[in-house]
Amino acid sequence: MVKSFKKYFSFFGILNATATVKINSLLNSLNYLINIDIPKIMKKLHVSQLKPIKLYSTNKCNTQGKN
Repeated sequence: MVKSFKKYFSFFGILNATATVKINSLLNSLNYLINIDIPKIMKKLHVSQLKPIKLYSTNKCNTQGKN
């Protein structure tokens, strides 16, 4: 015959389940950042390129090679 016995949660079982849930939550948030947020940020940076404020002060080198 099959013995019937009560199953109790152990301290380490509860600790393992809690740690697993926390790690899965962290991995899901990292996955969201990598797959969704970073491409959006990169697209916004490519669309709005930084430009110098004073155009006359940049690239003042002689393009003909004469000093």
